[in-house]
Amino acid sequence: MASGVIALNHVGVSVADLDRARSFWVDILGATDHVAFAWPVGTGPADEVFATEGTSAAMALLRTDTAFLELFAFGSPTPAIRPAASPGVAALAWAVPDVAAVRARLGLGADEQVRCPDGTPVELRAADGGPTGLVGVTVRVPDPARHLLATVPGPVPVTVVGGADAHAARPVDLGVNHLCLDVAGIAAVRAGLDGVLWHHDVTESSGGKAAVCYGTTYDGVLVEISESRSPDAFLARRRLKHPGVLGPAGSQQQT
Repeated sequence: MASGVIALNHVGVSVADLDRARSFWVDILGATDHVAFAWPVGTGPADEVFATEGTSAAMALLRTDTAFLELFAFGSPTPAIRPAASPGVAALAWAVPDVAAVRARLGLGADEQVRCPDGTPVELRAADGGPTGLVGVTVRVPDPARHLLATVPGPVPVTVVGGADAHAARPVDLGVNHLCLDVAGIAAVRAGLDGVLWHHDVTESSGGKAAVCYGTTYDGVLVEISESRSPDAFLARRRLKHPGVLGPAGSQQQT
């Protein structure tokens, strides 16, 4: 397969209360627990990927039919409210079997917007027998025509819109803080994404079964690229119910 972006792998959400956030995404919206861990202050690799000193957090990785979701409860630095117009992920689309039932569980009126506990708008869509969970991501930037991530293959499309007119939020601030892309040929993809300030060199993870790199785009979007080199990598697409996507060379990725 040629190198390139394969699909969206996950989004990361900074949360004020991990139990409350997990209840929203799992108990109400139907995500599934995948793995959990934590790190203390002084964990150099974590500080490096977020380009932030003195981080500590508890993390829960959730799974949906087509993508993962990472929840980070940062103990340090203290999270703040994410500015409404900051660059980055501005909204998510989420498919459920019964939209009316979910809205009723949330106690929302017909015209009230769904938001996750940490502020990100969530557009509920009817699954209609198809995949449930994360089915769309909207990224807000100052100039969509110049943004680097305008084309991301499905099954979770990324829509880039304008309207960002504030400074970039910190990675710890509440709400969706980054998006991660599955890639093939991570070194080539990293080299080809001009306009990204990479926080570190490509790092091996999962015992060499995967490789990752974090960076910030010139317009303030925190992005991770991830290459799963084994089906046993904990973010491998074969762990999803609907992982099939067209790769950059047109080959079909399967479970």
